[in-house]
Order: sequence, then structure tokens, then C-alpha cells
Amino acid sequence: MAIYATKQDLIDRDEQMLWNFAVDRDTGELNDTWINQALDQADEEIDSFLGRRYVLPLPTVPGMLNKIAITIAFYWLADRDPQATNLLEERYKMQLTTLREIADGKRELGLPTIEAPAESSVGKVELIQENERQFTRNSLKGVL
Repeated sequence: MAIYATKQDLIDRDEQMLWNFAVDRDTGELNDTWINQALDQADEEIDSFLGRRYVLPLPTVPGMLNKIAITIAFYWLADRDPQATNLLEERYKMQLTTLREIADGKRELGLPTIEAPAESSVGKVELIQENERQFTRNSLKGVL
């Protein structure tokens, strides 16, 4: 099941392009199997980059990842039929560059990373160590 984008996201982005790339010529309908495969491939590609920096699955899907998943899914839909245009290939490469930058820490998603886990719902835990008492009965003998 797709995590970062859905069939509806593809329709919302460019319905005509989706119909060009995912129509089943025998039935005249959108082929959900092809669409789901493209979305799953996009998820796998994104996870291969994010897994180096973030704990997967992510708690929320940032809009940036949704956009990246849509672009990658369209690329893979076009790839199954030699329809991948230069524009789609260029966009695909740009999104891979963005994923590399996220994985390398040059871009942030605003989510907890492996190195810096999120605060728990209870809040921060602070450890406090007690110092040895400076003024005791023995140290104050004769002062009082």
C-alpha cells in the first residue's frame, strides 16, 4: 500500500497524464495494478534514501515527500511504455537529488532523525545529581 502518495494525488496533479500512462487499452479504464506498482516503487525509492536518516515508517508524511512520490510514480508509469519524456526524466532526476540532500542532512523534513529522537508525550527527562552537602554539623562545629 502506498504511503507517500495515492492514486487520487496523481489524479489531482495531472489527470490527463495519468490517463495517458495508465489506461488499460483493452478496457479503456485506468489500470489500478500499474498505478499501485508505480506508487509502491516510489515508496521504495524514497525509503531507500530516508532509511539512512529517519526511523521508518515516518510518523507523518511531509508535503515535500508527497510531491516527490507523485513525480517518481509518474516517471515509473511512463517507463513501462516508452513514453518517458525528457521533462519527466529531468523531474525524476531532480527529485532523486532532493532525496540525496535529505539523506545527507542538507535538507530537513522537520521530523525526528535517528540521531535526535523526538520528545516523548511526557516531555523531556532531566537527570539531576545531588552534590555532597557542604555544611554539616561536623563542619560547622564551633561556629554556632
